Amino acid sequence: MLCDKCKKNEAKIYYTEIINGEKKEQHLCEDCAMEYSSFQMGTPFMNQEITLGNLLSTILGNYYKENSHSGEHAEKELHCKGCGMTYSEFLKEGRFGCVKCYDTFKKVLEKSIKSIQGSDTHTGKKPKGFETKTEKLVKELPELDKLAIKLQDAIEKEEFEEAVKIRDRIRELKKEEMNNA
Repeated sequence: MLCDKCKKNEAKIYYTEIINGEKKEQHLCEDCAMEYSSFQMGTPFMNQEITLGNLLSTILGNYYKENSHSGEHAEKELHCKGCGMTYSEFLKEGRFGCVKCYDTFKKVLEKSIKSIQGSDTHTGKKPKGFETKTEKLVKELPELDKLAIKLQDAIEKEEFEEAVKIRDRIRELKKEEMNNA
């Protein structure tokens, strides 16, 4: 595939930006990517194997360069009580030193991810068979309780036709219980 920008060189970098929920894909050669994107082409990063850690540290590093005036510098110098790693070292390495780093830098990461993505809650695809804690708890409830939750949800979403069906099903189940007792 040829580069989307120069239309001469082979595209080696597939770059996707999501700004305000609008997705924009670019297929760029190394030269155009150096001019166009925030990737640090020609730096030691590009001579390394591209890993998730390197990519994450580049994205977060660029974010902090742009927002360094916002007083977050002090947060970057937090130290992990487990291994002593600073946030600046994390940005350089692209990975944490120990399990306690996640707790130490949690607030900074959450703020960064929310600023970069617009949300800190995953709303995309989930692996097949994945269930949230709430879904697992609801799954274990008796049928009447599940229906009561679904009824409340339908009412909150103003899906009144669905709410009527659920209400009728609840009445049927209660009648069956009364007859069996």
